[in-house]
Amino acid sequence: MAKAKKQKAEKAAPASDMTPIVAAELAGVIYQARLLNRQAKLNIPETEIVNDVVSLWRKVRDMLAEG
Repeated sequence: MAKAKKQKAEKAAPASDMTPIVAAELAGVIYQARLLNRQAKLNIPETEIVNDVVSLWRKVRDMLAEG
């Protein structure tokens, strides 16, 4: 009975799920972009930065799903 529960748990959470890692990396990219924006005194809206990063995340997610 314990083996059945373990197998169900393994199926529910695949070991190759990269979503948390990618999300953490992209959060770092957004943070660095904010800092560079301030340092360079650029007027790039934060929403534009976040939109670009989210679109990149979606592309990476789609590519990982295909693989």
